[in-house]
Amino acid sequence: MVSLNKNYVMSCLFFLFFFIGWGCCYPYLSLWLTEKIGVDYTDVGLVYSFTAIVSVAVQPFFGFISDKLVYRKNLMWMLAIIITLFAPYWIYVFAPLLKVNVILGALAGGIYIGLAYGAGCGVCEAYIDKVSRATGFEFGRARMFGGFGAAIGTFIAGKLFGFDANYIFWMASVAGVFLLFIVWNTRPDQNEQGQVVQPAHSPVNLNDAITLLKMRKFWFFGTYMIGVGAIYETYDQQFAIYYSHFFETKARGAEVFGYLTTGQIFLDALVMFFAPWFVNKIGPKNALIYCGMIMSFRIIGSAWAIGPVSISLIKLLHGFESSVLLVAALKYITANFNPLLSATVYLIGFQFSKSFSSIFLSTGIGHMYQRYGFQDSYILLGGIALFFTLMSVVTLDKARAFISEPVLAK
Repeated sequence: MVSLNKNYVMSCLFFLFFFIGWGCCYPYLSLWLTEKIGVDYTDVGLVYSFTAIVSVAVQPFFGFISDKLVYRKNLMWMLAIIITLFAPYWIYVFAPLLKVNVILGALAGGIYIGLAYGAGCGVCEAYIDKVSRATGFEFGRARMFGGFGAAIGTFIAGKLFGFDANYIFWMASVAGVFLLFIVWNTRPDQNEQGQVVQPAHSPVNLNDAITLLKMRKFWFFGTYMIGVGAIYETYDQQFAIYYSHFFETKARGAEVFGYLTTGQIFLDALVMFFAPWFVNKIGPKNALIYCGMIMSFRIIGSAWAIGPVSISLIKLLHGFESSVLLVAALKYITANFNPLLSATVYLIGFQFSKSFSSIFLSTGIGHMYQRYGFQDSYILLGGIALFFTLMSVVTLDKARAFISEPVLAK
C-alpha cells in the first residue's frame, strides 16, 4: 500500500499547487485586463480567443502524446516549468505588449495561458486519471485538492489585487517551484518494490486515435461539450466584471468576488469528494445532464439577479456542478471508449471541444456584452445551453462500463 499512498499523495500535491497558480491568475484575468491595463470588453474577448486558439492547436497533440507516454512525466515537467516562469512573462512580456499593441499582447498572453491552463488543466487531469486507475485510487479524491489550491490562490489574490496585482503573479511562480519539486519526486510508474509498472497493452498509435473520429458517440459527446460546456465557460470568463457592477465600487466588488470565489471553490472541493459516489450512483450520462441543467439555470439566473445577495447565490451554484462535470466526463469516457485512449478522448472530446468553440464565442460574446449588455446576453446564452442539455438526453450513451474494446491498429 506504500506505493498507492505515495502516488495518491503526489497527485494531491500536484493538484494543490497547480491550482494555487490558477487561482492567483485566471479568475482575475478579465478584471486585471480592464482595470489595470485598460482594455475594453471586446479586447478581453480577444485575449480569450487567442487562448482558445493555442489550446485547440495543442490539445489533440497533447492527448495523443499523453497516451503514448503512459506514465512518463514529460508533459508534467513542461507544465511545472511554464508556471514557474509565470510572473516574469506576465509582468515583462504580456503587460507591456498589451499597452503597445492589443493584438500582439493578446497573442502573447493567449500562448502562455493556453499552454499553462487552457491545455495544462486537461494534461494533468488526464495524466493523474490514468495513474489513479492504474494504482487504485479515485481520481476525484485527488482532484479535490485542486479545489483547495484554487481557493487558497483566489483568496490571497483577492486581498492583493487592490494593493499590487503583480504580487499575484509572483505567487503563481512560487507555486510553480513547488510543482518542479513534486514532479521530481513522483514515481507513478513504479510499484512498492520499485519495479516498473508496464501498461496492460502495447502503446496506441495514430490509427487508434483516428478511429475515434468514426464513432458517433464521440461526436455526440463533443456536441454536449460545445453546446453546454463551451457556452458556460465563455459566459463565466467575464462574470467578474458583471458581478462587480452590483457594488458601490469595482474594487469592493473584486474583493467580495475573491471571498465568494474562495467559498465556492471550497464547495467545489467538498462536492468533489462525494462526486465519484454520486456519478457511480446515477451513471455518467445522468450526471452530465444534471450538470447541464445547473449550468443553464445559472446563466439565465444571472440575468434575473437584483442585488449582491442574489448574484452571489447564483455564483455558488457553480460549486454544485463543476466537480461533478469533471468526474462524470472522465467516467463517461472510460465507460464508452477504449481506456488506452482516455487522454486522447478527454483532451479532444472534453477540452478541445470547449476550446475550439471559444475561439468563435469569446470575441463574439464580448461584443454582445458591449452592444446589448450582460442581462440580455445571458438569457440568450442560457437558452442555448438548455437546448443542448435537453438534446443530450437522447444523444448521450447511458453505458456504465466499457464492454467491447475496439481492435487496436497493428
